[in-house]
Amino acid sequence: MLLVTDIETFYGRSQVLFSVSLEVGPGEVVTVMGRNGMGKTTLLRSILGLTPPKAGSIRFEGKELKNKPSYSVARAGIALVPEGRQIFPTLTVRENLVATAANRSSLSNPWTLESVFELFPRLEERKNLHGRSLSGGEQQMLAIGRALMTNSKLLILDDATEGLAPLVCIEIWKCLKQLKEAGQAILVVDRNLEALMRIADNHYIMEKGRFVWSGTSAELASQPDLIQRYLGV
Repeated sequence: MLLVTDIETFYGRSQVLFSVSLEVGPGEVVTVMGRNGMGKTTLLRSILGLTPPKAGSIRFEGKELKNKPSYSVARAGIALVPEGRQIFPTLTVRENLVATAANRSSLSNPWTLESVFELFPRLEERKNLHGRSLSGGEQQMLAIGRALMTNSKLLILDDATEGLAPLVCIEIWKCLKQLKEAGQAILVVDRNLEALMRIADNHYIMEKGRFVWSGTSAELASQPDLIQRYLGV
């Protein structure tokens, strides 16, 4: 579905990504892990057309997305749950969801207000509240729901549970597990190694703008030294 090949991304003259390649297949959950400042968010921004790479290729369902504007990437079927959530603070929960609603892929069973509220009952309880009135966890649920309402083929989450209370994190991971079981392809950046290893098919570890390892959860679990070297505090 998504094939990233040898991309190199810069901020001005400073190179951040060095020959980075990644794959996400239909229905797969793929993670990108690494310490802060290693280039994970830059990789997502490169895929989404927000910080276009200067070299390499980004293909989605066979179509080249490199150098395409971000709205074209979204229309191709990629949705982002951004770091910091970035919901519309002066719109209600319902308005936040309706504002992004689309079914450009003509899915036979698209996401609707009702199905998002079924996934996140707390949002239905707060549907008439403004975004700024929600807790951090509720805002993250809303950010996920807003992305789902675009009926994308690939869902990207940047820092999926950063700064959230433990009970809320459990709810978010439960939601992502349900989405995977429904066949949703997901690319996720997060630090919760245990949760990621439970739901993901494949993992990539990034260090200083390069992938230094990739493999399955079983392969990662068998290499505690590698986990400590690249992911330990």
